[in-house]
Amino acid sequence: MEHLQRLTDDTGIIQHAKYIIPARQHGYCTDDNARALIFITKYYKQNPRPEALKLFEIYLSFLYHAIKPDKTVFNFMDYNRNWQDGEPANDSIGRVIWALGTVIADCPNEDYIPMIKEFFTDISSHISSIPPRSKCYAIIGLAEFLKKFPNDTQMKDLLKNAANTIASHFNDSATSDWQWFEEILSYANAIMPAAMYTAALTLNNQNYLDIAERSCSFMLEHTYKDGHFSFVGSNGWHTKGQIRAQFDQQPIEAAYTVIMLTKAYQATNNKKYPELQKKAFEWFLGENDIKTPLYDPVTKGCRDGICEYGVNINQGAESTLSFLLARLFLI
Repeated sequence: MEHLQRLTDDTGIIQHAKYIIPARQHGYCTDDNARALIFITKYYKQNPRPEALKLFEIYLSFLYHAIKPDKTVFNFMDYNRNWQDGEPANDSIGRVIWALGTVIADCPNEDYIPMIKEFFTDISSHISSIPPRSKCYAIIGLAEFLKKFPNDTQMKDLLKNAANTIASHFNDSATSDWQWFEEILSYANAIMPAAMYTAALTLNNQNYLDIAERSCSFMLEHTYKDGHFSFVGSNGWHTKGQIRAQFDQQPIEAAYTVIMLTKAYQATNNKKYPELQKKAFEWFLGENDIKTPLYDPVTKGCRDGICEYGVNINQGAESTLSFLLARLFLI
């Protein structure tokens, strides 16, 4: 947790770093603080240390501060604590729902629950209007919420409706040689099969499981080769019928692949998934296209990605949280 603490001040986790030094000029974002809250909630459950609880309170406070009057959220805040209003923060809505659901499922103190449940209910009202990938984050959060409140029919219906929407996107897009939810493999791909596995587990739905299995298999086909993972690069992505971009490969892809494979194993008990999960995690440790580690055992941070010229040595919040979440989700 050393680098996580280095990047965090009393406002929240700072987005970017120059090498390991927090780049204050870039400020904060809700996305990273939501990821940080997911991590620290699960970490605290295993390691109930005072320093972890302090971070929990910082990240939760940041998300609470991010609420807009219409119950959506801001995403970007400058270093002077001014919110930057811009494009609709659809992914942020989904990630905040995931984070709050995680807190409700594994809350360090039951006294937090009423406040978080109210926040969760307010923001969940926007699930129907956010895009498919954003819905996938929300599906995982709803499933976490239902671990604590399994008889909440409102949240169960929201989960079912969101999963049905994702299933419809898959059915509309998938062909014999392109088993995917849209005509591009882009950012955070594995979260989509992960969400369908989650919905299948929570609602005991075979159709969701079939879609999860088909899309997971397709993603593995396009990212696992020669005994190691090679994720779709952000410099062009992979559009159907076109050549896949090799660079820049981002740590979030490895993290969500680990999470996807955890969900896959939970849903199927297929022993191939833990083996593949180990390979996905080893991407951080040097089992990748350039045979270079991204995790830095000295700083306890994670480098920002694999580029054409080598590794990006900066160790920002998203990358470091990707490593920490991946390690936490290992079977």
